[in-house]
Amino acid sequence: MTDNPQNRFGTESNPSNTLVSRTTGTSLFGRRSAEDSDSQNVPARTTANATTARPSNSLFGSRTSTISNVAGKPLAPHHHKSGNAIASVMRKTTSGPQRAQFTPSDYPGITKLAIASQKAGYDSVAARNPDILPTTQDRLQVQSRTVSNEQYRRFAKYIEDQSGIVLGDNKHYLVNSRLSSLLLRFKVATIDELINRAMQPNVYKDISSAVIDAMTTNETLWFRDTYPYLALKNLILPELAKSAKMPVRIWSAACSSGQEPYSIAMIVQEQATAMNHVNPDQCQIIGTDISPEMLDRCRFAHYDNHALARGLSAERKARFFKPTKDPNVMRVDDKIKNMVNFKQMNLLGSYSLLGRFDIIFCRNVLIYFSNEVKSQILNKFADCLNPGGYLILGSSESIQGLSDKYEMIRCNPGIAYRLKS
Repeated sequence: MTDNPQNRFGTESNPSNTLVSRTTGTSLFGRRSAEDSDSQNVPARTTANATTARPSNSLFGSRTSTISNVAGKPLAPHHHKSGNAIASVMRKTTSGPQRAQFTPSDYPGITKLAIASQKAGYDSVAARNPDILPTTQDRLQVQSRTVSNEQYRRFAKYIEDQSGIVLGDNKHYLVNSRLSSLLLRFKVATIDELINRAMQPNVYKDISSAVIDAMTTNETLWFRDTYPYLALKNLILPELAKSAKMPVRIWSAACSSGQEPYSIAMIVQEQATAMNHVNPDQCQIIGTDISPEMLDRCRFAHYDNHALARGLSAERKARFFKPTKDPNVMRVDDKIKNMVNFKQMNLLGSYSLLGRFDIIFCRNVLIYFSNEVKSQILNKFADCLNPGGYLILGSSESIQGLSDKYEMIRCNPGIAYRLKS
């Protein structure tokens, strides 16, 4: 069989049999082919769009090359950073306007979440390298991922008004990192313009909602800090059982992706066999959050292996979760899921429609608010608690100087706050 001078990748044949990058034409191992051994004899390689010197370094080494865009105009020299194989593979070749293509992994058992993660990484590299041709005609060329000082001040006030979150004077990096991923999604060129649209919720409802979601912290795990659940198990639930209080109502405020209210439901189920217990059928758990996206995740009640590994014991995983078609994902058992109802709610608003509660969990939320807003929220919680009701905050949160409607109860370990009679 005779060798075809054009190989199956559309590049020139390689007489020296040196392994060559499909995208750059360079040796993968830093060795030059025979014809490249003398730098004085390296011919210029000419295409319809560009003329470049044949590169002489390894694909994984540092080099500077000149490439041209589709229109034939030369781009600025671009430095290939060592080890950035993804960027190298995605970079436009000098032989023509070939488009980079995203191809997800297809190993057995791969999840949609894993594919989405791969795609996000691909998009991130594409956005950081302006000389990469997009995979679709409508892929946006991102112009700026940095919020201006003036826009930051406007946005900080807007976020505080909308959600109570105080950004402060030095959190530009937080705005940049959390909003950058929304630029391609909404085809907006700059963070400043994204913020302009977000501040017009009547016109750009989806953008406004997505920006609020991105700026609210959704970090949570099962049985976080442990001691609140020990207090619930050993102190609060037995006390409610003795008083024969029916039904028992528990509120998980700012519940994020659902781990906290479902953890509470598991404790109630575990205590159902104790001598003094609360009947799970007579326990109402409400989870609220400002984010519609988070509430959708809560109601779906499917969690991947990464989420399940955070704070959940093997025993509870086996008892309270069921397998799905995806081996990397499990769902909350219906007996736990049916104990919890979820509602959208902003803690800056009114709580009157929720009714009264025996226990309120609001953990690791107040730290994001100003002292004035903290005081308002604590007093509104007090108005929602039944006599002798309990408030459980995060381990780094305190009500000192903010409200005088509670008394501190030492639970050994940890503390809780009980409504004064």
